[in-house]
Amino acid sequence: MKKALLLLLGLLMTGIPLFAGGNRQTGSAKADEPVELVWYTGGLEPQTDMPVVLAEINKYLKEKINCTLKIIETDFGNFPQKMQMVIASQEPFDICFTSNWCNDFASNVNKNAFLELETLLPQYAPDLYRLIPEAGWRAASVNGHIYGIPNYQIWVRATAIVAETEWLTRYNMNIDQLKTWDGIETILSRIKKDNPNMYPFDEFVMVDVGSVLGVEELISAALPGAIRFGDNSLKAINQYELPQVMEIFKRLRSWNQKGYIRPDMAIIPNNYQDKLEGKAPIQIGGVMKPGYESEEAIKRGGREVKTAAFVDGMLTTNGITATMQGISRSSKNPEKALQFLNLLNTDKYLYNLLIWGIEGKHYRKAGTNFVEPIPNSGFGIACDWMYGNQFLAYFKPGQNETDWEETIKINKAAKISPAIGFAFNPASVQTEIATVSAVVTEYIRPLLCGAVDPEKTLPEFLGKLKDAGSEKLVAELQRQLDAWKASK
Repeated sequence: MKKALLLLLGLLMTGIPLFAGGNRQTGSAKADEPVELVWYTGGLEPQTDMPVVLAEINKYLKEKINCTLKIIETDFGNFPQKMQMVIASQEPFDICFTSNWCNDFASNVNKNAFLELETLLPQYAPDLYRLIPEAGWRAASVNGHIYGIPNYQIWVRATAIVAETEWLTRYNMNIDQLKTWDGIETILSRIKKDNPNMYPFDEFVMVDVGSVLGVEELISAALPGAIRFGDNSLKAINQYELPQVMEIFKRLRSWNQKGYIRPDMAIIPNNYQDKLEGKAPIQIGGVMKPGYESEEAIKRGGREVKTAAFVDGMLTTNGITATMQGISRSSKNPEKALQFLNLLNTDKYLYNLLIWGIEGKHYRKAGTNFVEPIPNSGFGIACDWMYGNQFLAYFKPGQNETDWEETIKINKAAKISPAIGFAFNPASVQTEIATVSAVVTEYIRPLLCGAVDPEKTLPEFLGKLKDAGSEKLVAELQRQLDAWKASK
């Protein structure tokens, strides 16, 4: 008994919390025992040399914080389903990628899948806690509790137009001519005429719908329940009922029928391989930011691209929650997981080892802060935004050394949404979220790929949304927005 009391007194004196995250007892190993952390991540495709890179990472982590890391990669097309199974099974793991568009953050919070972090962060990840601006923590909070760790990067979401330079040059066009739907169609028609067997338009994905429509989705990406950008009245709407939705879907339908979009686009997992091989040189999608051209070039086998903002951007909750990490409530070592994320987000060597791999094997240095990927090296993560503080990353070929500085300035100078920090509580509409989500999943990709006639399918889609409970979702969103606004 004396030994137990002395141990308890020692823990209290060192300030180590016995309980955290809703009175959950933390299960960290003793300080002198090594810990293996399990991290579930998405991506374009698993990296062949990940085991080689991970071995180097683990040597470094063992020395720094006495832990090792196990990364489980799943392509983005299958990642949400994978995580649903993992979370439902209560399988122990430590960290996972989460967002408003993939492995849905709000749904996971509602399922009690993530730990509350506001008590743990200052103690176990103090540098990371100070690094993230206050707006980031507000966006990652639900009912006053922090459940996610935002990746520090471009938070202002302005959907881009992307075109491979080769085609712009060939047709004597510049990227600014593609900032309208008609301008994009001009180059698509020319490419198709000269290349009848080519489908030149890359897929238009769900995550970009809200930005193009000029709305901020506040329940979840692609679910009905949004406000128009900059609407200080905070009027909740079903964005699929906006008149421009039909016009966009009709345009995409015509592009499909003209052969600009792969006819099977709606049923394939993704279009990454076509993009890599130069078969889909025109794209609406991705976030316009400094350095985006070099990022897209890597995804396109090194071919040069030009980019421009297709729509204006705004600092929104969705822009911040688009890429985060969650700490699993099933984690036996949440403190160590936070120590790892603290190091990853502040240690330039570790972050770049994870992103670029091993110098001389996977990349070559091209100056103090610049690298050149080694082709076919077996490693080279295109989605560096998925892992943490992107402002630690070495610059890619074609980037400028001021890109990170300029990106931070864009975040700070952006017009801020009147709903920043608002977090929808789905507790009272869980059934409607599930049924509406199923309808969206059934209809949205065929509509975005132009695979169906929108004049017939969109009314059917809207009808099924209502039957599934979309009006109740929008009404509940309005009720919560009104209460949130009144409390400010």
